[in-house]
Amino acid sequence: MQRIIVLALILSITILGCKKNELKVPTDVSFSLDINRNPSSSGHLVFNNGFIVLSEFEIEGTRQEGDPFLFNKSFPEGLIINFNPTNSISDLELKIPQGIYTDIDISFETFDDNDDITILVEGIYTNQSNISFPIRFEFLSSEYFSINGESESGTIVLNKNKPITAFVKFDPIYWFDSISSNMLNNAELFDVGGELIILINENENTDIYDIVVDRIDEKTSAIFN
Repeated sequence: MQRIIVLALILSITILGCKKNELKVPTDVSFSLDINRNPSSSGHLVFNNGFIVLSEFEIEGTRQEGDPFLFNKSFPEGLIINFNPTNSISDLELKIPQGIYTDIDISFETFDDNDDITILVEGIYTNQSNISFPIRFEFLSSEYFSINGESESGTIVLNKNKPITAFVKFDPIYWFDSISSNMLNNAELFDVGGELIILINENENTDIYDIVVDRIDEKTSAIFN
């Protein structure tokens, strides 16, 4: 009887050890960053290009079983990421322990040490007369983003045998949702490279800029697929 009990204990310890080791096995996770490329509800505004410059990146996850996961990285010179729905960002390729995650939080901050643009989005505005103008929004300050990761299936499951991509999407259409057509029609145009554009930054068309900046950290999503 005592031998059976000892064997049972050894078996239990072995199973628990194997399970614990399994929870340490990593999953390859990559990131891509893009913008909402769909036109506005009125059809007069669309964005198709841009970039963001990061100074800090952090991801923290909690699993149903196993220890929490935390990764953070700094970019002293700034990490420039062009918005692209298919490009994987090599500096943000991670190995995250597999498991069922009840919560994954992603946070990052823009880099503003050089007084350069930290977020840029470009697109086209078409007025009611069907005349189109390029539109360019420039942000040169530090901004902190905090996003709760999601999955289309409802649960984020990381499996060692299935590499996964986290798709982070910014929404400049939402940023500009409070900007009326009248404001854009009356916006001052600037000659940039021989082309007249609607330039929006902290010095130009500031009435529009102030409204957009108040919403810039909102409606950003992160979907794990």
